Amino acid sequence: MSRDFQRKVWSLIDEAYENPSAEANRAGGEKLATELNLLDIGSLYGAAIDLLEGHSIGHSQRVAYIAQELAVGLELGAVEITDLTLAALFHDLGLFSITHELSELTSAPESELIANHPLGDVEELSSGIRKGSLQQFSELLIQHAVKGGELADSLPLPDTVGRLISGHHEQYDGQGYPLGLRGDDIPIMQRILVAADCLETAIAGAGERGHSPEFVRAESLKYSGTKIDPALARALVEATQNVRFWGVFTGGGLNQQLLSRIDQERLGISYEDIARFIMLLVELVDAKSPFRAAHSRRVARTTWLMALELGLAEDLAASLAMAAMTHDLGKAGVSNQILDKPKWLTGPEYEQAKKHIAYTEKILSFTGGLFDEIIGWIQHHHERLDGSGYPNRLKGDQLGREVRILATADVYDALISDRPYRKGLDPVAAVRFMEGKVNRYFDPEILGGLSAVVEKNAG
Repeated sequence: MSRDFQRKVWSLIDEAYENPSAEANRAGGEKLATELNLLDIGSLYGAAIDLLEGHSIGHSQRVAYIAQELAVGLELGAVEITDLTLAALFHDLGLFSITHELSELTSAPESELIANHPLGDVEELSSGIRKGSLQQFSELLIQHAVKGGELADSLPLPDTVGRLISGHHEQYDGQGYPLGLRGDDIPIMQRILVAADCLETAIAGAGERGHSPEFVRAESLKYSGTKIDPALARALVEATQNVRFWGVFTGGGLNQQLLSRIDQERLGISYEDIARFIMLLVELVDAKSPFRAAHSRRVARTTWLMALELGLAEDLAASLAMAAMTHDLGKAGVSNQILDKPKWLTGPEYEQAKKHIAYTEKILSFTGGLFDEIIGWIQHHHERLDGSGYPNRLKGDQLGREVRILATADVYDALISDRPYRKGLDPVAAVRFMEGKVNRYFDPEILGGLSAVVEKNAG
């Protein structure tokens, strides 16, 4: 089942990139998907966004849960609750658009600045910002809200979601952004989203101390009338008084709880929709660093062509291409201070960079087991035949053919791409360089497949 799903989605992704003007022959494009829905996609995006902004995975889901609690207390309908839930899962989508610029304003990881941005004023947050850059920092914060709304509008999401995201930093006292709305001029669903985001951020920052009604009471009082609507501050206190709230909040049933309150018909998406969601998320993660823009797209295409050249069945080749497409999603959790560094990484920096593999696995786990096979390949795409790779120093026969193809395509694209510390190689020169490491890093048969693909494309 999962390979059939991946074949459908990959065919749409490949067509979109190779023939973007085509409107016909979109296999599965209008068929409603049964494997994933909008809530699953939102949770997947939420996990990537959580890593980007320095939160533990689950922040976006917990914001959605708090928002639902408030919405139910206000007796909002299922449609409104659904849109609010989706907006909570995607609420910081626009952060992808500012991390590169933000990293240039500070010597600290940008996540240290943005993890608590729902709580701090600009002046408080800017303590780690380069002197004289406060205005630019403020503009970037405004940009992330506006850009997040625009990105949501470009996706097959309900129209309300983009509007909620663009206003999720408006404050009750009028000191928020982008419009500086005040009090009841802020739509109630935006006020709910602001309150939920503020509370979850405060709880996360306090650790175990934050998991109590007393902490919520103190934080709600602290922000009541400034960041949060006083009526919603009181509702937060009321909602968190019972054991049930904390059981769901700290337990493993968040997704099921979110799903139980949603208009199910509003969650349906087509395979073409899923392809669009995956393409955008991959593009956003890659574009964090200008030196890696479109990297995953190119690796996926090279992997697909190599797999076919080497005689893999089409469904297996498609699954492998999907592995290549998503292999670096975990770099959402790697600081741009590392991704954009113009010199070789230090030991500790390299250890941080290596975590992207585990992060990718965590993000893809929100697909309900559909990507389990390709997660296995992704986990090992930095292993080498001689055992010098990571994370498990596997060697030789411990590395399957699929892993060898993916690893070879990934290294090839890295070699032909510009990096902060060097210019990219010519494709033929890159293959020649890799041939010098046959049987040490690369399988000769697999490298022969790459060579054939490069030769055909050059012609």
